[in-house]
Amino acid sequence: MTLTNIRFPKENPFYLIKVRHILGWWFLLSRGIYFQIAIISSRGMLFDGTQPLVYQIVPVYLSILILGLVWRQCRLAGIEIKYLVGKVPDRYQWLPLVGLAIATVVFSLSVFQIFYYFLSFIVPFFVLEILNDERNSSILITASETFSPALYYLIFAIGCAIQPIFSAFVWISIILQRWAVKWGNIPAIIAVCLLYITFDYQYFISIIISFLIHIILYTKNRSLLIVIFFSALESLSFTMWNLVFVGNQTGNVLDVFRSQIQLGVLFFALSAPWVIGFIYKNWSVLKGPLPYFANASEAEKIKADSET
Repeated sequence: MTLTNIRFPKENPFYLIKVRHILGWWFLLSRGIYFQIAIISSRGMLFDGTQPLVYQIVPVYLSILILGLVWRQCRLAGIEIKYLVGKVPDRYQWLPLVGLAIATVVFSLSVFQIFYYFLSFIVPFFVLEILNDERNSSILITASETFSPALYYLIFAIGCAIQPIFSAFVWISIILQRWAVKWGNIPAIIAVCLLYITFDYQYFISIIISFLIHIILYTKNRSLLIVIFFSALESLSFTMWNLVFVGNQTGNVLDVFRSQIQLGVLFFALSAPWVIGFIYKNWSVLKGPLPYFANASEAEKIKADSET
């Protein structure tokens, strides 16, 4: 089964997946969860809705619900999960993947530093707001503001484990491939990146670069497990940076940020050749067959060969 031999749309299972339904579920469920929290906090039970713990619980709760709904929708549409997930290639080289993940994080930090350094002289109040939000969201600071720091760290760890799965499964394997069968690979990649950065616009450059690498890894290896592992490494690296540097900063936030421009340039010089080179060398992979149909076609070929 390849994309070219499916009589579109009747035999294409992705045609039955509606992205607007997924976004609609997200909107309704998020409003419902916050409504539940508002009721609980109004009765003075355990915690109020403004505690940082709430902002950790809601994304975890919402991600689990959306994952379950999308999984059910895939089964109803006839999408084989095993073809979505794929298999890890034999003797896969994990060490270069770890290096690429670290380089991607370093590149993202450097791009953020350089971009907002110049922007800080044009709209300093806007940049200061972003920096304050980043600093105040440090887990060292937010955990101390909750009634149970241990519970906060637990929920945070659960979120770090779920987020790579959610991002890879919903955004890469479902939404991307749904739009790819409709518009083509490159327009679908652009559309997914634009949609995703609306949720976290401050880091739009880092998100685009990271998404491109995720998509290349998925298309090249046809394994969602590699993407999940790579995303988990990124999340762990960002968390370590947050713990070591962001949470321990003192002094004027904007002045400290501007003073670190040399470090940002150094990070960029070290990581850009690796990250941009990886995207450039593998760009042609994005024009190839979608992983789901490539995995399905390979499985059918193996089955046909075994029957002869």
